[in-house]
Amino acid sequence: MLLASCAQQPKMEDAAEGNGVSFDNQQRPELPALSADDQNELVLSEEVKREPEFFVRQGSGEFINSKAQAKRQSQPARGDITLNFEAVDLREVVKVIFEEILRENYLIDDKVQGKVTIHTTYPVTTESVLPILENILQMNGAVMVRNGALYKILPAADLKGMALKPSVGQGQAKMRAGQGVQIVPLKYISAVEMKKILESFTTKSEQIRIDPGRNLMILSGSYQKINNLLQTIKMFDVDWLSGMSFGLIPLKYTDAKTLTDELQNILGDGDASPLGNMIKLIPVERLGAVMVISQQPRYIDEARRLIAQFDQGSDKSPDRRLYVHHLKNGKAENIAAILQSIFGNEVAATDSAGPLSHSDPLLRSNVRSPTTTGIDLKNSNADREAALTKDQPTLAAADDPSKDQSESTKPGGGAASTATIIADPDNNAILVMASPKDYQKIKATITRLDVAPKQVMIEATIAEVQLSDNLSYGVRWFFNGSTGGGRPYQGGLGSPLPDSVGGDGFALGLFNSLDDLKVFFDILENESSVKFLSAPQIMVIDNQTASFRVGDQIPIVTRSSQSTTDPNAPIVSEVQFRDTGTLLQITPRINEGGMVTLEVSQEVSTPGSAPAIGGGGNVAISQRTIESTVVVHDGQTVVLGGLIRENTSSGQAGIPGLMHIPLLGSLFSSTTKDISRTELIITLTPKVVRNPQEAFDISQELREKIKEATLFKDDFYRRRAVQ
Repeated sequence: MLLASCAQQPKMEDAAEGNGVSFDNQQRPELPALSADDQNELVLSEEVKREPEFFVRQGSGEFINSKAQAKRQSQPARGDITLNFEAVDLREVVKVIFEEILRENYLIDDKVQGKVTIHTTYPVTTESVLPILENILQMNGAVMVRNGALYKILPAADLKGMALKPSVGQGQAKMRAGQGVQIVPLKYISAVEMKKILESFTTKSEQIRIDPGRNLMILSGSYQKINNLLQTIKMFDVDWLSGMSFGLIPLKYTDAKTLTDELQNILGDGDASPLGNMIKLIPVERLGAVMVISQQPRYIDEARRLIAQFDQGSDKSPDRRLYVHHLKNGKAENIAAILQSIFGNEVAATDSAGPLSHSDPLLRSNVRSPTTTGIDLKNSNADREAALTKDQPTLAAADDPSKDQSESTKPGGGAASTATIIADPDNNAILVMASPKDYQKIKATITRLDVAPKQVMIEATIAEVQLSDNLSYGVRWFFNGSTGGGRPYQGGLGSPLPDSVGGDGFALGLFNSLDDLKVFFDILENESSVKFLSAPQIMVIDNQTASFRVGDQIPIVTRSSQSTTDPNAPIVSEVQFRDTGTLLQITPRINEGGMVTLEVSQEVSTPGSAPAIGGGGNVAISQRTIESTVVVHDGQTVVLGGLIRENTSSGQAGIPGLMHIPLLGSLFSSTTKDISRTELIITLTPKVVRNPQEAFDISQELREKIKEATLFKDDFYRRRAVQ
């Protein structure tokens, strides 16, 4: 049987602050009632407070897509077309461009009128002619729309009645000129905010509509203008959150809203501040922390240092808060008792029925646990003893309204200097009612107490040795050479079978390796018969008890009764069951320097066939028990022994029939009497497991041994089949 456990690693955010990690452990008794003064001093919004984690997320600091900027052209492309018109009718200019230069089909509305004067200083390309014509038409209140292979020129006012085929996406329009509609889905920024940005880049000739529900933008106008707007959208439609930097900074002493208001008064708020909206401070009262948001990553570190300067505790602070620490390794009741002993508090009682079912301290001010007292963290050691003889002043006032309340406001007493520690076993947590400054002292102590416990892997062997011939005086005498056939064995022993092994138990010897232990049993097997009763492997936490039982439960009649008025009444018996067989209990304690103290309780009991003295139908139980305390090194094996049992059996053998003749039967039979002696040997090998990796290694080693044993068995039967 192999049992193992793993411990979680503590969080590192508090370690960076030098405060360690906050853990919690204790019972959940009813909370003491609070006086009216205490309730006024309590910060209700922070009555239950988990320790927030320090959190920083560094943003990129980029809020525009620089890759979307238009490429600069060193010089416009030159072609072979020159436009020179001086006060020429607009319709004539359109005719020349479409018929002589572009050779495209066009249709012009009769309402399109105007005069055109244009001179190109250098020849232009054919691709540039249409955009030039479109600018000329816009100046004269006309627009150009392409419909298949036909260009339509009409007044801008008539464009609203036309149904234009829209394009979708943020890609640039393929059309060089003309009017169109583009539907642009946005990825990151909202359509409302993007419209505000684009309105500064548009004129009346372009229209911008939005669909907030789908986060879409609908752009209409000339393709040249639409392409410019699309380029602007690409620049500003970026992941704004990835650019922002966020920091959650937990507070130790100060209220989150109070500290935020103070800093905003110093830094300025909104547009009135030199920083503008470059940095925002948001109080998170639920966590007792301040959220810092900034476009500049370095401002987060600056804000953290500034907040640390303002987050200073005061010895005169009246605020008490209820903190809840959830433990990761320790047990709530144990750590709570230690804390209350250190800080001078009595162990608080708890109702095992459930979690604080009827003892809300903030709602019930007339109920107080008589076993819960305050802890005066300001008293010296000399004053603490006197403080333990009386209740906390502020809590006592709830029971006795006539008592002077002035003590609660004095330095060194009252809510400002008193803490209450309560265990919550249901959630394995510790409840601490204290001021922030006092709480830091308690928290640092919890950090050092709530550590992952060490474990011990114990390999035990329980064997029975038949005592005969050279072993007739026992195993110890045989190895110490005290008999004629004895042989002193040094092997892996530190000394030849010492009288004691560092404790109050008795031992046959110490072995430094399992190979030496094997030699020990091989020698015994050669001299006599060795029977292994059990060989358990148990993983147990330091200072905890591991039990191993192999055997039967036999009924024992403890009491019988029968009615005295009715002689025919049945006999009623009361029966209890008793464990028999091999019973082993071990409690290890790991000491500094690699030593392990083992408290061992071993029993081997066997029900006999003869009835027990006293009757009742019970049988006698033969038992051999060892209760010992030994100290060994990590990985060293100790051998316990010396429990010798002697069995005597008698019998009669002879000629059947004749051996039972009265008076003459002894002539035809013989009586035999056999005496057998056995000694109980126990070996214990503790191995300290300090971390989960060592536990895994031990498990892996056991799996390898099982695998080797399986291969050996298969090989044995295969060779036997061949023979």
